[in-house]
Amino acid sequence: MPRPDVSDERKLQIINAAMQVFTRKGYHSATMPEIAAEAGLSVGGLYWYFKGKDAVVAAILAQLFDADLDALAILLAEERPAAERLLAFAQHSVATFDEQRWLIPVGIDLYGAAAHDAQARGFIQRYLERYREALAALIAQGIERGEFHPVRPHDAANALLAMEEGLSLLWAVDPDNIRYREGFAVGVQLFIDGLRRI
Repeated sequence: MPRPDVSDERKLQIINAAMQVFTRKGYHSATMPEIAAEAGLSVGGLYWYFKGKDAVVAAILAQLFDADLDALAILLAEERPAAERLLAFAQHSVATFDEQRWLIPVGIDLYGAAAHDAQARGFIQRYLERYREALAALIAQGIERGEFHPVRPHDAANALLAMEEGLSLLWAVDPDNIRYREGFAVGVQLFIDGLRRI
C-alpha cells in the first residue's frame, strides 16, 4: 500500500518551527540545525524540504502574506462601512506586529535584493499587487457608497501600503523612537479622516 504524501504537513511543521527559532534568535543568528531540532527532524530531513534558510523564509513570507490577504478578502466581502473595515485592517496589522517583527530586517534585505534580483522583485511585486488590489477595491467600495471623496483607489492603496512599509523601515533603524503600533493606528485614522466626506 502506498504511503500517504505528508510533504505539505511536514513543510508546515518546519515553517512553524522556523518561526519559533527566528522569533527567539533573529533571522541572522538562527541556523538550519536549530530549525531541524525545533521541528524534530534531522538536518538532512530539513534540507529535503528546504534548500536553505532563505527558502524557509520565503515559505514563511508566502504563508503570512496569504493569511493577510485572506483577512483582507473577508473584510472586502463584509457589508459594514468601508472606514470601519480599513480600521479593522489596521488593527490586524498592529495585532500581528510583535510576533512578526523579527521579519522586518529580513523584509528590508528582500527589498534591497529586489533592486537587482528579478526573482526577489517578482516575489514582492506579486504580493504587493494582490494587497494593492484588495485595498483599492475596499476604498472603491467606500467611494461608490458615498463614504469617501472620489480619489483614484489605486493611488490611495499605494499611500496606505507606503505608510505600513515605511513605518516598518523606520522602526528597523530607530526602534527606540518609532512606535509602530501607535504610529500606524494614528496614520490610518488620519488617512480615513482625509478620505471621508464631511
